[in-house]
Amino acid sequence: EMSMTSSPQPPTTTGPVTLASVGARLDRLPTGPFHRRVMLLAGLTFVFEVGDQGAVGMAASALREHLGVGLQGVAFAVSAMYLGLLAGAVAAGQLGDRLGRRTPLIWGMAGMALFSALAALSPNITVLVLLRLLTGVFLGAAYVGVVVYLSEVFPHRRRALALAVAVSVGTLATVGLTHLAGVVVPMGEHGWRIIFALGLLGLLVVPACWRLPESPRWLVAKGRTEEAEQALRGIEESTAARRGPLPEPVVPELVHEAGAGPARARELPFAALFRGRLAATTLMLMICWICYSATMQVTTTWTPTILGARGFDAASALSTAANLTLGSLVGSLVAIVVADRFPRRAMLIGIGLIGALAALAFGLATDHLLLLLAGGAVFFFAGITSPVLNTYMAEEFPTEVRARGSGIAFSAGRLTNVAAPFTIALLLGALGHQAIAWASFGAWLLLGGSVLLLGRRRRGATGMREDV
Repeated sequence: EMSMTSSPQPPTTTGPVTLASVGARLDRLPTGPFHRRVMLLAGLTFVFEVGDQGAVGMAASALREHLGVGLQGVAFAVSAMYLGLLAGAVAAGQLGDRLGRRTPLIWGMAGMALFSALAALSPNITVLVLLRLLTGVFLGAAYVGVVVYLSEVFPHRRRALALAVAVSVGTLATVGLTHLAGVVVPMGEHGWRIIFALGLLGLLVVPACWRLPESPRWLVAKGRTEEAEQALRGIEESTAARRGPLPEPVVPELVHEAGAGPARARELPFAALFRGRLAATTLMLMICWICYSATMQVTTTWTPTILGARGFDAASALSTAANLTLGSLVGSLVAIVVADRFPRRAMLIGIGLIGALAALAFGLATDHLLLLLAGGAVFFFAGITSPVLNTYMAEEFPTEVRARGSGIAFSAGRLTNVAAPFTIALLLGALGHQAIAWASFGAWLLLGGSVLLLGRRRRGATGMREDV
């Protein structure tokens, strides 16, 4: 009879603790309790990140009726959220690289919950806009924090899968929140406040984030090898207790000097992101997020308006747009299966090309069936792109600047979210829906083209970039 008091122990490892050895030890782990906990926390973070962005839109009609807010006031509230996300992403980069990967996640979720709840008490649009800005700052920090943390602790073969699950959870929650808003917002003068008050539930996530071990990759990059070993041991032991004896790690014999030498603290300045080999990576990922954010503005926000300009009545435009959004959910679910089976770079190049053709067909099609199929394809590829691009982003920056690089790339997309509504409205009013179709075509093509021209063609055994 097996003893219930003992559990399989991870193999004893010898040799120096380096980025290469830590990466090898993390990558050889099967999915265990620790990984499932991180994936659950990532899913919950995405629930608030995706859902909170649509909160103003869900409450817009009530804001106009009960607070006397005009369309301009609603637009300011939406833009304030995206400005906050931009600032929060940049701040998360600084905090994450200097103070640890958990820091932006913990404080981001706590601040988001606090200011979202305060937004529910807003007496006027001025206060609401300010609180939406602050909510966005902390939510942007939490988003970048969780993407970087998950990418560093998950095995290479499961990173995109985990992010795809998180995106799917966030998408499903948004569908549920939309239906809930349809019930509570019309309830009375204060029904809209419930939508913002739900953000307070984010406080329930904070204790679980606090109990996470610090990223071993970040610790070893800071020269804190004993803490890195302790954190890594804890992850290994919890995995071995549930999954049995672990395989020996295979450390690559030929790695870059940064990953093979003795662990030592290294500090890279912010300017390193725009010098030498990293400059192309930073530029490529900024372009990717700008293009992706612009296309998402068209699909998620402007599709009903564009369909209306093409002759759809209001009811048909809304129902058609709602049906098309299912494509995004299907795309994120498909990403769970395929995102880790193909190289990230190749997937983004292919998605950019096919997405461009689908966007053009959707914008120019006169046949109703073709329009639906092409529109569903655009949403489908948008759903796949999010987990793949997030994973690719984190892997392409070395540990010392991973949070700052991810924050800058992500914030470029949020800057686009601020400017895109005005640009799209101008194009639609001056040149018609065909101009939006060609602009979407160009954005998808530029996304894939930038990865083709600027993306690295080789990667290390762990998939994480550790050279500088």
